[in-house]
Amino acid sequence: MQLLILVLTKTEALPSILSGFYEAGLSATTVAQCEGGLHMLGDATNEPPPIFGVLRRFLNPHQSEAKLMLSILEDGQVPTAKAIIDKAVGGIENPNTGVICTLPISSTEGLANHNSL
Repeated sequence: MQLLILVLTKTEALPSILSGFYEAGLSATTVAQCEGGLHMLGDATNEPPPIFGVLRRFLNPHQSEAKLMLSILEDGQVPTAKAIIDKAVGGIENPNTGVICTLPISSTEGLANHNSL
């Protein structure tokens, strides 16, 4: 089993990803709101940010907002999940789309009775 972690910056693709996962039977998925670390650091400091950072926030204030998606998958489901994500974002390798990684899971409990986490 694998834990697929997606940090999705192209958040408008989330409905397509979730519906694609559902259609493919990939239902052990949780989504949470997250925020970029640099954006949080900028909010936490008392020093004024550099002018380009201010302009970037003004022109695109929601750029640092993202969705964190966690999915528990069988090893054979990972390529399908990655393909669904890639299609929905228009190519995961493109800038400002997202980042995917997977981690091995040695055991799970409680999945048999739930459609989603």
